[in-house]
This record gives sequence, structure tokens and C-alpha cells, in this order.
Amino acid sequence: MEIGRVIGGHYLLQRLIKQGQYAIIYQGVDQAFQRAVAVKALDAAQIPVYRAAVRRTSQFTFPNMVSLYDLVTEQEKLYLIQEYIDGEDFSTLLQSPLQPYEVADYGHQICLALLYAASSSRRTCHGDLTPTAIMRDRRGQIRVNNFALPGDVSYFTAWSDLGGEGLPLSDKDLPWGVESQGRRADDTRAVGLLLYQLLAGRPQGATVIEPPADGRLRFRSNIPPELCDVVARTVIRSHPQHINTVEVLNDELRTLAEILEPATPFILNNPAYQQAPPPPQAAPAAQATDMAQPRQFSPAGTGKIPNPLPAGQPGIGLSTFPQPRNEKSLASTMENPDFSDQTIADPSLMSAVPRPSMPYPNTETGAPKVNRIAIILLLLLGLIVFGICFAIGFYGGSLLGPH
Repeated sequence: MEIGRVIGGHYLLQRLIKQGQYAIIYQGVDQAFQRAVAVKALDAAQIPVYRAAVRRTSQFTFPNMVSLYDLVTEQEKLYLIQEYIDGEDFSTLLQSPLQPYEVADYGHQICLALLYAASSSRRTCHGDLTPTAIMRDRRGQIRVNNFALPGDVSYFTAWSDLGGEGLPLSDKDLPWGVESQGRRADDTRAVGLLLYQLLAGRPQGATVIEPPADGRLRFRSNIPPELCDVVARTVIRSHPQHINTVEVLNDELRTLAEILEPATPFILNNPAYQQAPPPPQAAPAAQATDMAQPRQFSPAGTGKIPNPLPAGQPGIGLSTFPQPRNEKSLASTMENPDFSDQTIADPSLMSAVPRPSMPYPNTETGAPKVNRIAIILLLLLGLIVFGICFAIGFYGGSLLGPH
């Protein structure tokens, strides 16, 4: 334990964060800049591998990546000084009540980091995109770490039986981080595996998701079919619509995150314009049974289990729950939304809400109607009074005047 030690002249090791397979990770403080840092202490055997990774990624600067600050060599050890992420690791995310749109958005953010690294000026693959490489900071932003490091062979081998056709990693003869078509496909599938673990059915409080023994994908029952379909197409290599590029996966996840995100409710203050929601209807027995069971995908061609679909049914490796909508159906849903379940409180329907007619003053419809007969009588009475007053004045002047 090196807690309390100062390395590189100004990095103070404060506490142990994690004992990893290849590194010990500490939280420290940069006394020169007064900022928190994460310090990875590596054994001598790992120094060449990490030096090569640092050479490839030292200039990477992206919001969804963990930044590298410094490299210190002392007493036959290599210390990587990195940005300290105050947030949650992947095991904590597994215990969080994530919404489907959040999981889709997290996958989109991971894809953005991969696309940045794979751009024409960098041409770098991740290669070790496992749960240990993923964190979420306090702002809810995903941060990806460990680019260009050797892939965890045991992890990818364990998950290769899940629609992976027994291929844990591609192009092992290339230096780590070097881009190739096979490694791009590996990174894409690794994103799918991470998303599946966040969406899979599991006991409450579980911190690790193990690959299913029978090779089937099992999603929680509340996960939308569209998101299940995208993850299955990414994980199952034998899927007829397999996704093997980050670009395609990123587009799919970005669209799903936008569609699945709930709209901000719009509530009117006037209770006269609000309607009570319709009473819930009991689902048919068959539908209720299907909702209680987790959604499943069974990869075909793995040799683990037979294809569960009857002959002639379209789609390979899909379970019996309703077929997911394709991109066209999603687009048509957005263009022609169904308002049958909407209430008057929906702002998009406010133009169709009948509003009560309110009379306004000084208008033809709002002014009270006056009886015409009463007006005529008032005029006649005024004339009579005027005549009487005129006569009294005339004759009174005559009587009082000189004779």
C-alpha cells in the first residue's frame, strides 16, 4: 500500500479505489494544480503495453473519455495520472433503476467515444470495452476509459457463446489499439454486450451479470421491443440483420433514445380543461402471461440450443413476443402519431379543445337589449315635461309683466 506517498513530486496518494487485475488504482490530489486525480500503479511487466497505449491516446480529448494527465516512472513502476471521475462504475449502474431511453442514450455516448477514436486522424480501436472501462459521472455523462489496451480474453470468451460463434477477439496478431475491420466489429458487439447487461433480467442488487448458460438473451419485461431488437442484432453475429459497425449502431441508438424519452408533461391550471385518465383495462390472459415473462432472444447457429421458432416464421433467433417495428414503422409512428389515448392536457391537442364563448362588453352580442317601447315612452315623457315648463314660463311672464 502506497497511501500517503507523493510520486512525481506533487501527486499525493490519498486512498485505495480498486485492486485490478493489472493495476492498483488510487485517488490522489495534484498538489501543483489542486485537483483530484486517479493514479494507476502498474507492475513492471505491464509497462510496455501501457506505454504503447499512452502513445496512441495521449492527445485524445473528448467529453465521453477519461483524460490522461501525466505519466510517472518510479521504482520500476509506471504510474498513469488520469482525470478523477466522481461518479458511478458499471456495477452501480446495474443496481440503478435505469429507464430504457437512458440505456439507449448511454450506448449512444459510448459509440460517440468509439467514433472519435476511430476518426481518420486517430484510427484507434478500443479492444477492451468491458464493464471496467465504463463510468457515469455526476452529470449523467458516460465516460470511457482503457483505450488501446489488451482485451480481457476471459471476459470476451465467456460472452462469445452468446451469439458470438466462438470468436472472442479478432486480429490478435496486430498491436493493441490498431484499427482493423474485425476489431471495429468487436468494439461494436462489446457495446451490445454492455447494453444487454443493463437491460437483462437479474436479481435485485446484482452487481455482475453472468452470460446465460443456455445462450439466450433475456430482457426485462418492460423493455421496448425496438431496443431489444437493436441489442440482439448487435450481439448475435448470425442475426440476418446483424449490426457490425459503430456508425450504424450509433444511429439506431440515438433514434431510439429520442423516441423512447418521455415528453415533459403539460398541465393546465384550469381543472375544467382536464380529463381523468380512462380506467385501466385488464389484459387478456395470454397477454398477461407474456408480459410476466422476460423477453428472450435465442441466437441461431451457435450449437448451444435449437432455434425456437417454428419453420417458416420470419427472423432467426427471435422469440415469440411481438416482432419489433422496423425503421419504417418507427418513422410512420412519428409522422402519424396515435392520439387515441391522449388527454386534453396534451399541448399538441390544445388547438382542438372547444373553448366556452365568453361575452365581452361593448360588443353587439354582449350588450343588453333595451326595450324599444320604454325608450319611446321616455322620449314622450320628456316632451310633455318640456311643454309644461315652456307654458308655465310663457304665461307666468305675461302675468307678471307690465300691463
